[in-house]
Amino acid sequence: MKPQNKFATLLSLALVCATMTLTANTTYAQSGVARGSISAPRDPELEKQSAHNLEVAKYYFYKRKPSDKNDKDGWARLNKAVLDRLQEIIDTNPNFARMDSVYFLMGEVYQRNNEPDKAKESWSKVIQEFPDSEHLPDAKKRLGTSVEVEKKDSKPKDSKPEKKG
Repeated sequence: MKPQNKFATLLSLALVCATMTLTANTTYAQSGVARGSISAPRDPELEKQSAHNLEVAKYYFYKRKPSDKNDKDGWARLNKAVLDRLQEIIDTNPNFARMDSVYFLMGEVYQRNNEPDKAKESWSKVIQEFPDSEHLPDAKKRLGTSVEVEKKDSKPKDSKPEKKG
């Protein structure tokens, strides 16, 4: 074999090896645990809008109160305003970064609105879907409290006749 042919063969072999090495490294780097899950980036404008809606809902829930504490219509309107804001977040931005706060506050509103089943459902979502949530202990506490109250209410009452003296 001529020296030029040997050089050309070695050069082609080196090129093939380099290509295979680069392809193997690229494939290895893109797969595996270190890279983490690939999720679509969040829309910053939508996140900002959802965060605003959450803050407004919190303001209405914690700060605004009807002038008369016995005004049932006022409380109903207030609760509806909060629920509407929270539902808007769920509908427009289901991947909102603070969705755990949305569901937790929703549970609080339902509890205040005397809808314990819906409240439990919202708090259960926090526990099941957001294990790293800051609201996790409170949601568990609310569910535990709700369950205890329900158990107490479901016990049959003693029907002892009253003694007349």
